[in-house]
Order: sequence, then C-alpha cells, then structure tokens
Amino acid sequence: LEKLCSDDGEWNCTRIVVYSNGPAAVKQATRFGLFYLYGLTEESGYPSFFRPADGQYLFYLLELGRWQYWHQYERWVIGPIHGVAHGGIMIRPYNPAKRCPWHIKWFRSHSYYHDLSQENLWNPKGNPWIVDDTIRVECYDEERWPEYECVYNSINGTTAARNSNNTDRAEYEFSCDRINVTSTARVVEYHPDRLGEYVKLEGKHKEGYLAPLYAKEDMSSYLYSHDILGRVWMMGSTTSTWSLRLNLLESDTLPECPIYPRPDLTDYSDEEELAPMEKLGWEYLQSKRGEHEVWLKDYTLTVQCIH
Repeated sequence: LEKLCSDDGEWNCTRIVVYSNGPAAVKQATRFGLFYLYGLTEESGYPSFFRPADGQYLFYLLELGRWQYWHQYERWVIGPIHGVAHGGIMIRPYNPAKRCPWHIKWFRSHSYYHDLSQENLWNPKGNPWIVDDTIRVECYDEERWPEYECVYNSINGTTAARNSNNTDRAEYEFSCDRINVTSTARVVEYHPDRLGEYVKLEGKHKEGYLAPLYAKEDMSSYLYSHDILGRVWMMGSTTSTWSLRLNLLESDTLPECPIYPRPDLTDYSDEEELAPMEKLGWEYLQSKRGEHEVWLKDYTLTVQCIH
C-alpha cells in the first residue's frame, strides 16, 4: 500500500469504511460497513477489500469493450464475486490513476447503486443504475466510528448508543442485551417470524459490524444494521435479506439504535404535515412482484430493550 498510495498522503489503510447518506444506504444496505484489506487485484495491481459480515468485496475493475469503437470502462465495484461486474454499488472515479479508493476526488467522481430499471432515450429496457453521489470510501478511524452498543437508561426510559470500549456505566444504565419486537397490526399477518425476543451476538466487530447485532436464540431471525452509524436497521431471516426496515438517515442522534417508539415520539400522528424520518416508524414488505416492492408503515410495531 505504501508504494501505491503514499504519494497522496495517508496510505496505511488496511481497514476502510464504505457508507452512503442517500438512497443507496437503504436500497443496497448489505454493501456498506467496515471492510478489511483482501489483497491486490492481479490484473490491475489495485488493492481490494472484503467484508466477512455479508461476503462483499470492494475491487477495481477495468474492462475493454467495443461498440462502434474500442473503449475502456473503469470503476470500483462492490459485489459478492471478486473481479466480476455483478454488484450493487459502482463508483466511477474522476482519475482512475489514483489506486486507493480513499483518495478518490469525490466532487468530480460519480457513484451509482443498482435499483429498478428506468426508461431512457438510449435503452428501451431502461437503466437500473441510479446516481447517489453521497457514497464514500474512507480510511477507518476508530474514534470517529467506534464499535458501539445500546444502553438503556432506567430513569428516563431511553436507549442510547455507547462506545463498546467504554465500560463506565451509571447504576441506572444497563446494556441492552435483549430486545423484544411486537406488533398489533399487519406485520403479525405478513411477517410473524420477525416478532419475538432477540439477543445480542458477541464478537461481531471482526466481521465488519460497528452496530450491535441481534438474533433470535434459534438464529431464525436477525435484527441488524450494516451502516457504520446504525442509520438503517433491518430484520430478516439472514443478515443479507430483510422484510422489515427502519430508515434513520435524517437522525441528528448518531450512532443510532433500533429502538421504537422513542419516549419523545409517543404523541406522534402520521397526519402531521412534516415529520423527521425517525418519527415515521418501521416499514414492512407488503408485496413483491419481480423487482418491484411495496413497503408500508406499521406504526404499532415496537422494538424495546428488555431490562
């Protein structure tokens, strides 16, 4: 890495974080998080990275093709197969000669996530790659993005994130090691397997998680966030699929825990004209036809710390 990256400043980045502040964080949630150095791409000599939690690689891909003329197509890809253009995130760097992704000039580069195809003048089938220029790759800074846990305050009934390495707790604060998920509305009908008690799994930081990971004791359902600040939470039968989701991208309190509702949101009504994202509650997958999905709110769904 020193030979490849030292000309542009920081070079010793064996761990990186990938995140988005836009729609890619929800649409391609499993592509983000903490990645570890995997090696050098044999064909190009660019470094590549791997995230064990969801089996995703970040790698540089150069392809030569021919339309009416020969051309080359260069980009960074995040996907499940190293060296293959089959992924959910694509970054087109302004200067491909910069071999380390944390040196990308973001204000001149463009990033994309894979979604539903949108028709255009050039392709009647549409283009499924949607712009999200909030996607970033940075060297991992433990102070800026620490591994954290959720801590329950028994005095005011709130739950907040705390650095996992900070073991100092007030006598009224307790680690939220067990969580209960309940609903009295449509989630009971559509996704009953997501309801019930979850326990925190230990030792998941080395797999690329910074947020706590919860699972049912029989491992039939998971409550998780791949986002480095816990701004997008999911529930599913695996940690790469989901049928419930909570979007906290506009939260001012970071990092975030999946607790809902919050004590200060109990009077919330969905008839209010304006509401911050954290007031909108959990969504459930109501139907799916091909790639088209319908997500609806369940305002009765609660995610609470068991204390």
